[in-house]
Amino acid sequence: MPSRRTILGALGATAVSSVVGYRWLNRVTGYVQEKSVEVRYREDDRWHGESVITVALNLSAESDQPDLHWLHDDWEDRFETPHTPVVSDTLHEDLQREYETVRYVVGVCSPEWETDEDRIGCRNANVSRADFNRVQAHDRVKASYDSLGLSIHDVEGTWSFDER
Repeated sequence: MPSRRTILGALGATAVSSVVGYRWLNRVTGYVQEKSVEVRYREDDRWHGESVITVALNLSAESDQPDLHWLHDDWEDRFETPHTPVVSDTLHEDLQREYETVRYVVGVCSPEWETDEDRIGCRNANVSRADFNRVQAHDRVKASYDSLGLSIHDVEGTWSFDER
């Protein structure tokens, strides 16, 4: 008869492989529509949240770079290329020292997430800092979404908005 440790180990491995399998099966092809760094802090016994930087898709024919929607004054000198933000280890550590929580958020839109109301469905969710750094608005990506957040599986160049 197998030991309790063996049974628990097998159940844990099954659960992990189920999550990995679920994410693999639910990959969609889409484009990055937005990315932001969101922070929270306590002041006067109340929680406050704000964006450090928010960059979004730009469909203007006059520009080939994403729109910079917001860049917090206190952090504006910390991003080398604000339209295509990347968070270095040092910046990440500084943000963590300054705020209670730091979240990296990416929004991906895909025709495969179509709803009754929209031809293209979008999911904005937490991602790892590594995924935040490897994508930019306008990128064509393979991604999956579940209750844990968004995962970027592959970056495949720039999305062509003539695809659909």
